[in-house]
Amino acid sequence: MLNDPGCPVRARIEVEFVEADVEIGFNLVDLARQESNAGDASSVTRILEEADRVLADIDQRLAHLSNAGRASFGPLVAELRREVELAKSRNSPHRP
Repeated sequence: MLNDPGCPVRARIEVEFVEADVEIGFNLVDLARQESNAGDASSVTRILEEADRVLADIDQRLAHLSNAGRASFGPLVAELRREVELAKSRNSPHRP
């Protein structure tokens, strides 16, 4: 039953996974900021690589949702992407 893509329980579980991934992504950005403030650039790099993996997981999970489900996460996921990219730019060795 849960293997059926049209199953309401499966859809709810997918939504909950996306919600959890988004929360993890923002927590990783916060952790990267803390490590950056501590001057640990290598930790920041590893943390942001993990944030990229979380974003990839989110993209995969969103593919299983309806159009309306995907659209409801659009602004939040876009904000997470911006935050990850901003954290990367702040950790860049070529930063002015």
